[in-house]
Amino acid sequence: MEIRPAIVADISAIAGIELSAGALFRGTHMDWAVGETTDRSKLSAAVAERNFWVAGVEGQLAGFLLAGTSGAAFHISEVAVHQEYRGQRIGAALVEAALVEAQRRGHGRATLTTDRALAWNARYYERLGFSVLEPDETPTELAVILASERNPHLRCAMTRAL
Repeated sequence: MEIRPAIVADISAIAGIELSAGALFRGTHMDWAVGETTDRSKLSAAVAERNFWVAGVEGQLAGFLLAGTSGAAFHISEVAVHQEYRGQRIGAALVEAALVEAQRRGHGRATLTTDRALAWNARYYERLGFSVLEPDETPTELAVILASERNPHLRCAMTRAL
């Protein structure tokens, strides 16, 4: 497996990864995510900002991570792995590579938002060292992100010290 910063040429493969990963939500309260893909202009901007990593397996893109900032924190906005490559710790490797870069950039913590109702989402990030923030602990900028997402009452904010 190879983890590296994304380049513009990677963008065409991202929709296929998202569509495959999103299919896991079929039949759940997150059924809205099935068939959803990220706008190419957002991906291009993430490449330019160096906030976009891809994972390759034997020359094929298998997953990606999009990030940015939320206040002073490094904020992970999306991690997706093609179903064909699930169970190979690709998502974890993407997160760790991005967090190494975040620390190199001087961030002291990382944040993300995720679903807290599905058995695999928040627990997955807890295994990667993130902890759930209670509403009164959530920084304003992260609370704004959380409130703008679909079904915010079923989501949580998480953080990890770097």
